[in-house]
Amino acid sequence: MAVLIFPSSPASGDLFPTVPLVGQSQYQWEAATSTWRLLGVSTGVSTGTYGNATSVGQFTVDAQGRLTSAANVAIALNFVTAPTSSTSAGTTGEVAVDATYLYMYTSTRWQRIAWDATVW
Repeated sequence: MAVLIFPSSPASGDLFPTVPLVGQSQYQWEAATSTWRLLGVSTGVSTGTYGNATSVGQFTVDAQGRLTSAANVAIALNFVTAPTSSTSAGTTGEVAVDATYLYMYTSTRWQRIAWDATVW
């Protein structure tokens, strides 16, 4: 059995270990109760917010429901010049916009979506 050796004079809120290894338990000192409180097992995932206007958060969860990884993944949009008709040449996944419409090329043609905020 492993023996934990905690710091001898912790201040309220101190963490032990400060930066735990993946799978290692981390504790926090509570001065009011003179107790090391178990926070949990480190997953190795960085603290922070994932996802923003140009990326989405991608997360991996193991069979026990624990978060094991997190990362930002870029939203891949390929913006091109707006098409002149639905049969204009294009590549699947291309996106275009003009003053009136948002366009997206599907596997065979351009799809047009109204771009009019007054409709809402």
